[in-house]
Amino acid sequence: MEYQIEREEKEILGDFKPELIPDECGGGIDDYEEALHVLMKFVGSMSSALEQVSGRGANAIVYQAGKRMGHEAGKMVEKTDDLEKAMQELSEILGIEFFFDMWKPADQAEYTVEKGNETVVKLIFRDCVVRQTLRREGLPQKGPLCYLLYGYTVGAVEEVMGIKGKLDIDHVGPNACLKTLTIKWGGK
Repeated sequence: MEYQIEREEKEILGDFKPELIPDECGGGIDDYEEALHVLMKFVGSMSSALEQVSGRGANAIVYQAGKRMGHEAGKMVEKTDDLEKAMQELSEILGIEFFFDMWKPADQAEYTVEKGNETVVKLIFRDCVVRQTLRREGLPQKGPLCYLLYGYTVGAVEEVMGIKGKLDIDHVGPNACLKTLTIKWGGK
């Protein structure tokens, strides 16, 4: 007996944007959780293989891909030159997959620190699908999937603020990662 999968086919016109999928898509949470775990395994395997084949170049490749994705996500946010406002707006967009907050040491008055033509802010990433994928697949942090997140964050900030940015790792851990976002005023 031959098994055939039947699907209802619909023509999709225009550009597909996953962020426009309505929250209510049907199906139970167990269906989504199982699909997510399969996707996590697939992405983890792909990341590991990419690193094996490309070596350190894998980080640069996925950083650029993430940056492109971040620029697209940033287009959904109102433009601003206020870093704290941009972080708040972006946390609502990016926070769905990469929950983060601005962080400061107890002895620091403001979240942002001005250093010449640069502004620095610490970001603490808590519930991160990248970190959860790496943990689930037994892969180390600071690899290609982490660089995808770095690029994503930087791309979104650059899009919203119209400036150049970079993200550096301060600490990675099983429950949270601390990063330093530096934006450079005076051009892109």
